[in-house]
Amino acid sequence: MIKKISEESGIGQRTVSVTLSEYRNKKTVTSPNKTKIRPKVTDKVDEFDQNAIRQKVHQFWHNHQIPTLNKILTAVNEDDSLPSFSKISLHRVLKHLNFEYVRKSRNSVLIERNDIVCWRRNYLETIKNYRQLGRQIYYLDETWVNAGETTSKSWVDITVKSTRDAFLRGLTTGQKEPSGKGKRLIVVHIGSSDGFVP
Repeated sequence: MIKKISEESGIGQRTVSVTLSEYRNKKTVTSPNKTKIRPKVTDKVDEFDQNAIRQKVHQFWHNHQIPTLNKILTAVNEDDSLPSFSKISLHRVLKHLNFEYVRKSRNSVLIERNDIVCWRRNYLETIKNYRQLGRQIYYLDETWVNAGETTSKSWVDITVKSTRDAFLRGLTTGQKEPSGKGKRLIVVHIGSSDGFVP
């Protein structure tokens, strides 16, 4: 019977015999596990290499450049002291290092200086006093459209919690927005609780 099953199915007699034996003992048959447990790329990168890769990313910010995946890949693979990565492997390592590929925003608390924080506190106290005095408060805002374009997303290190933290660890707080040099269209208006000023 085992020989006939083997010939009809193309499975070796030994496998058929083991399968029948398993069914007799356990009253069930399980499929052999052929998936190999392979170590992840993040397990192959030690702490020294992880810190070196983190420094490579922050070096772009120090040089006022935007770290794209292709730029980081080139910088890492050109360093003989670091292992070479494929694009997908490096992407996984960056995610493991708590970097996030996020849309850039001009509203970053991390890049604010201490004098700006103090100025804001002073402003809030002053505006509160003006409201108590019943004075009319006007609000002015502006925006602009630059002729020059930059990428809308970049890699951000979410382990950096403040400017002091970045300084102590020898890292950066990320991208500094371009100064907006070149042609641009400025939109500005002023208004109060009574509406816009003509």
